[in-house]
Amino acid sequence: MASADPALRDWVALRILKRAHPRVGDKYVVWPTLDFESAIEDHLLGITHIIRGKDLMKSEKRQRFLYDHLGWKYPTTMVWGRIKIQEFGKLSTSELRKRIENGEYEGWDDPQLPTLKALRRRGFQPEAIRRFFISIGVTQTDIAVSMKNLYAENRKAVDALASRYFFVRNPKEMKLKDGLSFVAKALKHPSKEDYREIRTGNTVYISGDDFAKLKQGQRIRLKFLCDVEIEQIEPLVANVIETPAEGEISIIQWAPSEGIKVVVKKPGGTDEGIGEPLIASELGNVVQFERYGFVRIDSVVKKETGKEVVAYFTH
Repeated sequence: MASADPALRDWVALRILKRAHPRVGDKYVVWPTLDFESAIEDHLLGITHIIRGKDLMKSEKRQRFLYDHLGWKYPTTMVWGRIKIQEFGKLSTSELRKRIENGEYEGWDDPQLPTLKALRRRGFQPEAIRRFFISIGVTQTDIAVSMKNLYAENRKAVDALASRYFFVRNPKEMKLKDGLSFVAKALKHPSKEDYREIRTGNTVYISGDDFAKLKQGQRIRLKFLCDVEIEQIEPLVANVIETPAEGEISIIQWAPSEGIKVVVKKPGGTDEGIGEPLIASELGNVVQFERYGFVRIDSVVKKETGKEVVAYFTH
């Protein structure tokens, strides 16, 4: 009571709650408050170091009073300021819980959220998250950081490991004249010797974005497959060119005639398209869809129309 700090004068240690506890029911009605409970628990658990937000600096003063009274050595403490993720603004656990319960988010691992569960489901690696926070450091200053910093760290972790595959968003069918079937031998990773085979009939799919840029008579290269010349736009028909074109030429990814449906869940929505069948073999792995980005293959579902892959966009 003699303390000059009002926060330390006769602070509440226990409270009475008569509603049932989810685990022990109505066995107890008197419960310790945070500052009293965590101080005792930290000592019983042998905690030697505490890292806490600066909003709990008052808690440290209260807990030190308890430790001094009981003759205990207080743990080494480090205090840091609030970290604001620029892309998400101000978030709180209670507010997120309400939005999840209301159906605004699928759960704590919804790709729209910056939670650890969501990042893990999107394919972020533990070492990337550790490096991200180590780079921020422990300081009492409130800071704002961009997810781009975390993307950069994670790209270092996954780029050398992620196999490459073709995926086309909003697919458009392209008919290849003068051909019945083709086999493309494609690198699984640009720095490795492993190859994958992509078999297709005389129909392939290209992305809607690439389709919108095509002109009649234009020559393009279907990566690892062949060069073609656009004969007509609607419907899209192309002639296979036996001799590779000289000089600069647009190179685009494509999906085979027997490609599988791929759904990519992103923080800002969902993309749908067609990908090569081998994508289904990467369940649980992070891969790169060329000219699109890194994704984690979350599930493979068998449907009447064939396999369907659901992937979560990484970055």
